[in-house]
Amino acid sequence: MILRQVKKKPKRLTEKKIWNKLNLFQKQNDYAHFMRIESSTINGIPDVYCVYEGYNFWLELKANQAKNSGLSKYQTVWHLKHKRAGGICFIMNWPLLHEPPKILEVREPGIVVPVPVVPVPVLTISNWIYLDGQQPATGPAGNGSSRSR
Repeated sequence: MILRQVKKKPKRLTEKKIWNKLNLFQKQNDYAHFMRIESSTINGIPDVYCVYEGYNFWLELKANQAKNSGLSKYQTVWHLKHKRAGGICFIMNWPLLHEPPKILEVREPGIVVPVPVVPVPVLTISNWIYLDGQQPATGPAGNGSSRSR
């Protein structure tokens, strides 16, 4: 009798599942405030406005392996204009549960690339959601003052 090894399909994520994980992080951390944006009037605006430990940024959620992370031309233009004006925005692309999320940005002339140095607040959030909350969230200056609800 020959046993065949059955390969499991990798578990895929959706933007909604990523948002659910971000929302859980927010609920368990006093220093996080995230707002999911659904806009039919502003083309290209990212999915989530984030404030964490005083650091403000926009986050576009993606769960695919497409070229340029599947950003539309409107999203690309929004990111470029926002960055030119001094704003901070990232793309969190997390297609497969067993791999960590990728933190990306749009650079001239509209190319999506990995962020070379991920800011600590964004890295903290990314690690926390990847590890399903096993990494303790901390308050300002890493003092551990965040409390679970």
